[in-house]
Amino acid sequence: MPSVAAASIQSVCAYLESQNYSLDEWRERHSLSRDDIMAPDGRFQLTVLHDVLDHAVAVTKNPSVGLLIGAVISTSSMGVIGHILFNNRTLGEALTQYVRLAALVNEGLAVELEVDDGEAIVSFDYIQPELYHAVNIDRMLVQTVARAKKYVSEQVYMTRVGFHHPEPESRAAYVDYFDCPLNFSEPRSYIAFEEKFLDFELPQRNPYLHQALSRQVESLLSRLRQRRSLSARVRHLVNGRLSQGEFDAEAIASELCVSRHTLYRRLKAEGNSFHDIIESARRDKAVAYLRKNKYALSEIAFLLGFSELSAFSRAFKRWTGQSPASYRRSNGSGAGRA
Repeated sequence: MPSVAAASIQSVCAYLESQNYSLDEWRERHSLSRDDIMAPDGRFQLTVLHDVLDHAVAVTKNPSVGLLIGAVISTSSMGVIGHILFNNRTLGEALTQYVRLAALVNEGLAVELEVDDGEAIVSFDYIQPELYHAVNIDRMLVQTVARAKKYVSEQVYMTRVGFHHPEPESRAAYVDYFDCPLNFSEPRSYIAFEEKFLDFELPQRNPYLHQALSRQVESLLSRLRQRRSLSARVRHLVNGRLSQGEFDAEAIASELCVSRHTLYRRLKAEGNSFHDIIESARRDKAVAYLRKNKYALSEIAFLLGFSELSAFSRAFKRWTGQSPASYRRSNGSGAGRA
């Protein structure tokens, strides 16, 4: 499971507390203390961020609450990445660095910057489509625009904004925040603005602070890459065992030349677990098989190591909220194979 920086969760919690909404039940569910959440270099599984956003929707009864959360700009909640970005020389340099450091903010998102026909486009794309979370995208896009206006220039305006999710009933709320053409059900989410703004110099930049923070960030990035490398190797070994349905942590740890305890500890440190990797591998492979429409459901169950179709169906519904047959139909494969 991808991890996210604690700062993202901190901003959601800060908003809810400022509006006098309780986080006690949510913290108890995840066995998190206030100190856990406020850890400066803390990281959490992406699903923890998604869950606190779902909690925000539930308690506020507002499906567009991500817009409200993203609009709150606080220097204290930016985290080290935010501070280093806005101490670059220009907006273009800041965005280029953001693309390179994006995994430190959210490992589950791929961020790209491209320039086309006088327009700069910053896109946000979930690496694992099944993890897509509309409220988080709302939060991130509003936050990006709001920070550009505050830390770059009020003159910065968007030419268009796109969302991967379908158009919501509360479209008017989006218009208020972006004040530009909005597009929904796009291949990926993005903000776009005139290319000339890339050359805008950042008024609050501090070259010395940027240099000091760069050293800290490079250290964090190096640690993250090492952790991701271990997860990737575990995932590769798990993929090779899917059809067997037996995932022996001891055997995999032995292949990686570490003890089982060390394997668990290092995975936990990056906000991951052996169980999560198995679940993720099975889920991703199941989705791929269903979209290809090549195998019967019973065959897919066998290929993923499930002893019975019913066990696979229960697992898939837990992962996606849909039965395998329903998922296959909703993804354009017709009735599919039984």
